Amino acid sequence: MALIEVTDLKKTYKIGSVEVPALRGVSFSVDEGEFVAIMGPSGSGKSTMMNLIGCLDRPTSGKYILDGTDVSRLSDNARAAIRNRKIGFVFQSFNLLPRFSALKNTLLPMMYSGESKNLKAAKEALKSVGLGKRFHHTPMQLSGGEQQRVAIARSLVNDPPVIFGDEPTGNLDSVTSIEIMAIFQRLNTQGKTVIIVTHESDIAMHAKRILRFRDGLLEADEIVKEQLIAVPKPRES
Repeated sequence: MALIEVTDLKKTYKIGSVEVPALRGVSFSVDEGEFVAIMGPSGSGKSTMMNLIGCLDRPTSGKYILDGTDVSRLSDNARAAIRNRKIGFVFQSFNLLPRFSALKNTLLPMMYSGESKNLKAAKEALKSVGLGKRFHHTPMQLSGGEQQRVAIARSLVNDPPVIFGDEPTGNLDSVTSIEIMAIFQRLNTQGKTVIIVTHESDIAMHAKRILRFRDGLLEADEIVKEQLIAVPKPRES
């Protein structure tokens, strides 16, 4: 069974009396353990698709099955509950709380779900992204790359089956971007399904499959024949 199955998904926004179609009927599936990049120019529908499959929004019509559950018509609360259990998010702007330490930021998904805090799980998540010595640092005390690592740790803390990255390297320099892609590739080899939205072709080539969107339609579904392997450069001490 596919982890994600999208069938004839459509999304139309109303701006006053005008209807603006963002997705015009898109179908695809993603199996467990895939690494997929979603690409497309501005206005192509890629961000709308990410919001829909990330359970942040509902489609106007069509069906979306996530890990065996039809989430197309769930209430906001039901979608939020599934999102917290099944999906980890990594955003371009990190979305960290400035007064919280790296450890507290990593614990946030547990706080939102009402689960008891699991300090061990949060610490292990931070260690897994190379921040074992940064538990008590606030975002202002961390570099952009370190902040994104905290965001990745936060996405992992509830052990969701799929990780979504929305332009996860958009605010990072090229060296740091490779470091972040190396983490995503490692997570994928460990069994995580990874889906990223990006406008950078070199970043997309680190995935194993590319979905190309244009004008609200899926224009192409391509297997990456020569996947780029992210090899971080040694940092000067």
